[in-house]
Formats: sequence, structure tokens, C-alpha cells
Amino acid sequence: MPLAVPPHQASHQANPPAPHKTRRRPQGLGLRIVSTVLLSTLLFAVIISSLQIYSAYQNALQETRLRAQDIERNYLPLLAAAMWSVDEPRIAVLVKGIAELADVGEVTLQDDIGNRWEKRHPDFQQPLAQIALPVHFEDNGENFLLGQLNVSLMDNRITADLIRTAQSIAITTLSSLLLSAVFVLFIIHWWVSRHLEKMAHYARHLDLTNLEQPLILARHKLHQADELDTVVEAINQMRIRIRDDLDNRTRLMEELRLHREKLEELVAQRTQALEEKTLALEEKTQILEQQSAALLEQNYELDAYAHTVAHDLKQPLTTMAASAAMLSAVGIGINLAETKKRDLLLGLQRSAQKMQAIIDSLLLLASLRKTEQVRLVPLDIRNIAEEACSRLEPLIEKNHARIEFASDWPQALGQAQWVEEIWVNYLSNALKYGGTAPQIQLGATVMDNGTVKCWVKDFGPGLSELEQQQLFDLFVQFEHKSADGHGLGLSIVKRIARALSGDVGYEKTPDGGSVFWFSLPALV
Repeated sequence: MPLAVPPHQASHQANPPAPHKTRRRPQGLGLRIVSTVLLSTLLFAVIISSLQIYSAYQNALQETRLRAQDIERNYLPLLAAAMWSVDEPRIAVLVKGIAELADVGEVTLQDDIGNRWEKRHPDFQQPLAQIALPVHFEDNGENFLLGQLNVSLMDNRITADLIRTAQSIAITTLSSLLLSAVFVLFIIHWWVSRHLEKMAHYARHLDLTNLEQPLILARHKLHQADELDTVVEAINQMRIRIRDDLDNRTRLMEELRLHREKLEELVAQRTQALEEKTLALEEKTQILEQQSAALLEQNYELDAYAHTVAHDLKQPLTTMAASAAMLSAVGIGINLAETKKRDLLLGLQRSAQKMQAIIDSLLLLASLRKTEQVRLVPLDIRNIAEEACSRLEPLIEKNHARIEFASDWPQALGQAQWVEEIWVNYLSNALKYGGTAPQIQLGATVMDNGTVKCWVKDFGPGLSELEQQQLFDLFVQFEHKSADGHGLGLSIVKRIARALSGDVGYEKTPDGGSVFWFSLPALV
């Protein structure tokens, strides 16, 4: 059956990796075998030829020694007779005859009276051996020394013979080796190399598309099995194992893909469910954190409400109690003039109205956190600031403070009682922290961004950088000059101003002192 190709393997087939460098053409195995055999045979031939040449050289030396014996046996008696008879022409002929013998390079004959005969071969250079033969003549039983014959033998003939022998051996050996090498190379190529090349070509082109095609060598059917058949059988078995392994791998990869898809689907479902739960939990956590922060802030604000009620209602209650005591006192109330009684009653009425306004303001402030939008109405900011000063008149007199109002007061939008609470808070802070006999300035300025900036300026020591950063936090008090407080805390002031679409802030003036400000929308 056709073999399925895995995607990643198919991609490798489509785009095979480029080789890092060009592959060199391999040297032929047969050529290397023949070269090795040729070199080894040549070495053996050289050794054998050297032994043959050495043997020939020794034989030539032996013939040279026999030449010395021949001179001593054949020429020496004749030369002794010619010297005894003082036959110089015969002596010269004999010396020449000895010099013309093979392997004789130089002949020297010297008699007992100093006569000398020499004969030298033209090619003689160095003697191979030298023979010194004394010349004796025996007459009537008496032996006479007539002179001495010196013969120098040379190796020219031996060398020439050895060269011819070596050339003959070399030509014969090299011819035989060359013919043998060609024949062996052909045999190796026909029996081994061409089959190895076919194996290499088969292995090089073996891929997933031709695993069904076996490796078959082009050999005679009657040939005996050898190592090449063993290699072919091993390659075919490897091909079958690879094919079976790829079939199993393809099947396993398909099963793994199905399992992976199911697992990814299951993981995606559970991840989505977990993300939904996590998102819901984060939302609930965020809501709880916001509710917790709101509850904490509300608790602080409730304390601030109680603080405000205790101090803001104290003055009207005291006034009402004093006026009521004067009107109800026996004798005093009766003797009071009608004008005085009317003033006291009006004071009681104003105090009651002030208490009603404070209570309404606190109720409105309590509902601030539940109100998304506050209805803004036009305000007379200066009038509200004067009302705040009236509420703080006892404190102003106590601190011998001097209040100055700016000449120009623009109109703004907001809630009167809330804005009065902000004025009261800023004024009470200026009275407490503005120094001895504080001088306080109040004013309002129209800004370029369409707001009215209301401000209270004092000439006290001012606040540090750290104190400015904590200024509008809940219940932060930097100096305990007075235990009594008037108005709401600065954190509530900030909340009121932002509920009125404004903001609050603090500035330290170059000439000393502090400016507390809040902004309101300007009346267009």
C-alpha cells in the first residue's frame, strides 16, 4: 500500500537542506587497492632486484679476482723471462697485453735498476682493487728478484653490466606490474566497484517515495554468494524496517494528532471556563474592595458628620438658650422693652433657621455618596462667604482676626449651603493656623477654563511639601492649636467640590502664607 508521508517529513522532502560545502568526488576503491598492490609489489620487486644486482656484483668481483690469478699464472713468468734477458720490446708488449685485459685500469712495472713501464686505460678513474706482484726469475736453482708489477683493477665493466641488468629488470618488472595493475583494476571494477557505486546511488536516492523498490545488483545468476550479497541483503532489510517504522510512526502520529486536538479542545474549554470564573471573581473582588473602601470612607465621614453637628449646632443652641433664658426669666423678661424682646425673638428665629439649614446641609451631604448628579443653581459667592464669617464671628473676635473681602466677585453655579461649608472650613483653618491676630483675605477669580476660583489667603507659616501631599486626606491635622473645630474636614471639602463639578487645592505664596482654594463652574 502507498506510504503516507507525515507533513513535517514532506516539507523536508520538498525543501532539502542545502549542503554546507561542495562534496568532493571520492577516490575509487579499486584505484586505491591497485595503487596499494602496485606499490607493495614494486617495493618487493625493488628488494628482489637489489638482491639480484648484488649477487651479480659479487660474481663480477669474483671474476676480477680470477683475473689477477690469470695474470700471475700466465703473464708473470713471461714477464720475468723478458726482464732477465733485458728484452725491452717484449716487456712493453707484455705490459700492453696486461693493460688490455678486461677490468685492468692501470699497469706499472718497475725493475730493480729503476726502469719503469706504465700503461693506463683511458676510462680509469678509481681503482676497484690493487695487485702487487713481485717478479722473480729462477736460474740454476737460484731465485732472483727482478722488479715488481702493480696492477690496478677498475669497475667500469661491472658497473655497465649492472646498469644493463638493472634496466632489464626494471623494464620487465614495471611492464608486468602495469599489466597486472590494469587487469586487477578491471577485475575490481567489474566485481566490486560498479556494484558499490550502484549501492551508493541507491542509498543516496532512497526516500519515502521509493521504499518499495528493492536493491538488486546486476550479477550473473550462477555467481556464488559473497560479501556484496550480504551487504545488499542488509540494505534491503533496513529498507523494510524503515518502511514498517514509518507506517507505525504515521499511525501513531495520526493518533497523537487526534488526541492532541481533543486535548486542545478540552484545555480551551476549561481555560475559557476558568477565565470566566476568574473574571467574575476579579469583578466581585473589585466590587468588594470598592465597597470596603466606601464603607471605610463612610465611617470616617460619619465621624466627620458627628464632629460637624457637635460644633456647628453648638453656637445657635447657645444663642437660643441665652435668648430663651432672658425671655423666660421672672422680672427680666417682663421689664424688657418691646424692641429688645423683638430682637431676642428674631435671634431665636435666626438661630432656629440656621440650625435647620445646618441639619438640611448635613442631610444633603449624607446623601452625597448616593447622588450621581447635583443640581447646580446660581450663587452669590460673596454673600455666602459673609454668612460663613457670621457663623465664625465668635472665633474671629477671639483671635482678633481681620477679614478683607476682594472688590470684584463673579457669579458661579453650585449649592449654597455646601459652598458655605467650604468657606467655613477654609476660614476656620485660616483663623487657627494664620498666626497671631491673623489677617485673612477672601476673593474669587474667573479662570480661563470656565471656572471660578474661590480662595482664602492667610499669612501664616504655610505647609511643608509632605504636609501639602497629605492635606486633603481624611482627618489629617498638622498642629493642635485648638481642640475646637468648625465646618467639615478637608477630605469632605474635596468631596463636596468635586460633587459640584469643581476641585480644591493649596498654594504657598511667595510673600509667605497659604492660599486654600476651590473652584466652581462659572455662570455663563
